[in-house]
Amino acid sequence: MKRDIVIVGGGVVGLSIAYYLLKKKPGLKVTVLEKKYIGYGASTRNGSHIRVHFWSEENVRFAIESRKLMVNLGKELGWNPILYLGGYLWLIFDEPTLKAYEDMNRRVWSKYGYPVLFLDEKEVKRRYPYLNISGLVKGVLGPQNGKIHHDFVTFGYYYGVKKRGGEVFEYNPVEKIVVKENQVKGVETRNGFIEAENVIVAAGAWSKLILKTAGVDVPLTPVRKELGVLEPTKPFIEPLIIDMRPESQGLYICQTPRGEIMGSVDYPHVKDEYEFTNTMKYLSTFARHAINLIPALKYLSFLRIWSGDYNMSPDHSHILGRDDKWPEGLYIATGFSGHGFMMAPYVGVVMADHLIDGVTPELMKPFLPTRFEDGRLIKEMMVIG
Repeated sequence: MKRDIVIVGGGVVGLSIAYYLLKKKPGLKVTVLEKKYIGYGASTRNGSHIRVHFWSEENVRFAIESRKLMVNLGKELGWNPILYLGGYLWLIFDEPTLKAYEDMNRRVWSKYGYPVLFLDEKEVKRRYPYLNISGLVKGVLGPQNGKIHHDFVTFGYYYGVKKRGGEVFEYNPVEKIVVKENQVKGVETRNGFIEAENVIVAAGAWSKLILKTAGVDVPLTPVRKELGVLEPTKPFIEPLIIDMRPESQGLYICQTPRGEIMGSVDYPHVKDEYEFTNTMKYLSTFARHAINLIPALKYLSFLRIWSGDYNMSPDHSHILGRDDKWPEGLYIATGFSGHGFMMAPYVGVVMADHLIDGVTPELMKPFLPTRFEDGRLIKEMMVIG
């Protein structure tokens, strides 16, 4: 079997790239290979939200373009992703943090047309009376952000790829990227060799392992994240809420379209693990902080707990494209550091331009893998969860 492009990873990033490649160049022979089932990794193991408010200007600009695509995905793909722009609410409890948010709003967010709202304690209590906000300095509301169903986005792209003539093979793990004389020749899979001179690795936490088979070492660290889901109730939590108190350990809480309460904390810290396990350490810590923020949650029961991963890069920003020192034909789209789902649509667009037209779009340039060697780190500080 000979293909024009093989994409390793059947998550939302890999499928988005495949979709926009086929949209840009109909008839292109594109194959997506997934080690398990579609969306097995972080694509369906995430908080299912989108936002434009990041700490680096590069990520803000990229996220804005991705949001534009997200809000029109229903029309584009024919799947209703259940978009709801209920916002993100950061609860700030100290003056230095507030000043930092005010500075970002003035310098970056307002500059691009996405200013946040600063709510005093009285206004936060009026809008969100269920919150315990003792000691609050200000609430910061990003009303342009919201939730969108991760399954419908992922499978919308999946069926879009199939409709445009692409191939997607599940349960077909890539064991090795085959390179000869510094040129990619294809991939060895469990089910045989697939010939291709262009391979894109978009395999999330497994990207680092796959790239090593081609002699390429990219600075990535998978970090396991756990998430709890409480029984559904009447919708009352409109935004995704981030509790910025240090003792809250990065707590965030939201409510799904079905009414389930969902959230997490940045604990425990588990690196370089590829098993999706759950722990009582997480369960007890999340429950304690969640009840402190929303006391009424003590009356609800857990439905389930599941885990996923953040594939962390050194600067907490994604890595796109290639390094000229790598074998010809080898590309990556990985290292999203918890932001892969929301960045995926625009990743597909820029990667399609990159491969088909041989150009590096302006908003893609900061995210090239060469930035680590060149010392041009993006340093994204706003990682939630």
